[in-house]
Amino acid sequence: MDCATDLGSASTQSTLDADLENESTTELQKGTQPRTRWVALGLFGAFGAALVAAMFLIRLPFYLVQPGSVRPAEQRIDISGAKSFENKGDILFTTVFVDQATPALMLRGWLDDAVEIRTRDEMYPDGDRKASQEQNQVRMDLSKLTATRVALEYLGIEASYDADGTRVLAVQADAPSAGVLLPGDVIVAVDGAEIALPSDIAPELADRAPGDQVQVVVRRPSPDGQQVRQELDVTLGAAGDEAGRPILGIEAEPDAPSIDSDVNVTVDSGTVSGPSAGLAWTLAILDRLTPGSLTRGRTVAVTGEILDDGTVGPIGGILQKVSAVKRAGVKMFIYPAATPAEEQKEMRALAGKQVELRPVENLDQAVQALSPKGIQLPG
Repeated sequence: MDCATDLGSASTQSTLDADLENESTTELQKGTQPRTRWVALGLFGAFGAALVAAMFLIRLPFYLVQPGSVRPAEQRIDISGAKSFENKGDILFTTVFVDQATPALMLRGWLDDAVEIRTRDEMYPDGDRKASQEQNQVRMDLSKLTATRVALEYLGIEASYDADGTRVLAVQADAPSAGVLLPGDVIVAVDGAEIALPSDIAPELADRAPGDQVQVVVRRPSPDGQQVRQELDVTLGAAGDEAGRPILGIEAEPDAPSIDSDVNVTVDSGTVSGPSAGLAWTLAILDRLTPGSLTRGRTVAVTGEILDDGTVGPIGGILQKVSAVKRAGVKMFIYPAATPAEEQKEMRALAGKQVELRPVENLDQAVQALSPKGIQLPG
């Protein structure tokens, strides 16, 4: 009996011990719940912060072409050697803004019809962003020179291009000159004739034939950064479209180009690159050099590349520029008539009734769009 009682007591004690263990465990769990909750909240907060940071900081292999700014052109032009005028109204040049995408920017791009999303290959076909940016800067510099010469000649002022030679940008891989002429070479003479501009080369090859050799004098960069003058024997290749036309087989640009004129025009483009402000520069120079307001006191936005013959060439980012003009509250936008028809349709839909769109083919039409009576010449 006592044994049984003892067994029972032992059993009871075991049960009590077990209950105490369970109770202790229960009390311990209750005591750590708030701590666990705070840990969970902390982890959740850290994850959320990391997610937000990732949305804005992680760079994706896409680029967003977005509406940029509209900026006054005339105040960026300095003129010496001729009387200049401060007129009412203004001519604005337009820009686009390009940014590498983050997840947050991608979302914005999908929701905004004025934003174009491009892949890295579409944005930089050659795969070199820095080289593309440098090339765009060169194109801006050339557009300012072209605008200056075209504007001066439009007013009957003599102006011509000059340069320190013709810089080789690339050599055709299958051209006979490959390996002889190198990117970075500056051509200063062909068969004894001085070469300043790329357009000076063709006349010197006119009486030659593909396969002939010519002597080309270049300034070639040396490893120590100096320019070394070298005489090269270069075999001429044939143009792909005209088998009988001899060529050096190079892509080239003027080296240190300038305008030779009694009137000196300086255009400050700031950090903007590319050729699309050419027409705006041209019209702004005309307005600065003539009395009366070319815009008749209005503020007008302008885009388009200006070519040597006064033709207005098409440009990229036209829809983004329409959007920028509209957002700025500008009522008139002059742009290249050579813009594809489908894009022009989208432009009209985007502009609505807020912006008057004026397509132009050349400088004459642009002047007429601004001032139907034409330019008032000084004198």
